Amino acid sequence: MSVTGRKIRSSREDMVFEIVTKILLIIACLIVLYPLYFIIIASISNPDYVISGKLSLFPVDVTFSGYRKIFKFKNLMNGYKNSFFYAIVGGAVSAALTLFAAYPLSKNDFSGRKPFTIFLLITMFFQGGMIPLYIVVNKLGLRNTPYVLLIVNGIQVWNLLVTRSYFKTNHIESLSEAAEIDGCSHFGYFFKILLPISKPIIITMVLFYAVWQWNDFFRAMIYLDKPDYQPLQIVLKELLATAQISSAIYDLMENQEALTEMLRAAEQMKYGVIVMATLPMMIVYLIMQEYFIQGITMGSVKG
Repeated sequence: MSVTGRKIRSSREDMVFEIVTKILLIIACLIVLYPLYFIIIASISNPDYVISGKLSLFPVDVTFSGYRKIFKFKNLMNGYKNSFFYAIVGGAVSAALTLFAAYPLSKNDFSGRKPFTIFLLITMFFQGGMIPLYIVVNKLGLRNTPYVLLIVNGIQVWNLLVTRSYFKTNHIESLSEAAEIDGCSHFGYFFKILLPISKPIIITMVLFYAVWQWNDFFRAMIYLDKPDYQPLQIVLKELLATAQISSAIYDLMENQEALTEMLRAAEQMKYGVIVMATLPMMIVYLIMQEYFIQGITMGSVKG
């Protein structure tokens, strides 16, 4: 009877725990998702309701005038093209470099494994500084070229360590020994055996680097002055700055009607710009979500 009572009590505790966990997860999801949802509905709602704070759950007086104004900006499509180039090519290049570097560091018989790992860990906490790096980039002739965003900071140490852990988790030593017995070289093992069974971490690294390249603003602002090579983030910053400057000019002219219209347009464009900057990477993440989670969980098991 007491055993039965303990079982019932235990099952009730589990049920309460599950209910509380689900409630907390729902609240956390709402806290995270509502700001994004508000940005989306604000970008297609009448800006008067947005400015007055009357917008909450549903779009009001739907209009796409903000997006039409954004697409009239001449450098927008060029910014999109550049950002996709940096995200796709930069993500692939950085992921390839990370895989090449992680492979030897994951092998126990590699004599320089510990010194190289320590050296890489030091760079996570101590760096050479922005000005020396800028001078080096300028001396190498990489400034105002698209290659600067592909080469500078091409590898992130944290991603390298995650990839190394993934390789160690996938029994790299036993597979490598079996391949060596069959006469397979290191390059043959890496390309023919290791990479085909490492699709989750490959996709995860490409996604990590692609999102980083897509969102990167600071490096492009420092190294790229030519509009032909500037990514979307720089173009959107200039678009918002143009709208704000126009509002200030109208304010100085004391043209109240024109000022009001310009403020309405700037408010709507602000939310539209955020949507356009975040939507592509959100779609990519939703498509690659399965590989993303699998790669991270398997890469964090063993160090």
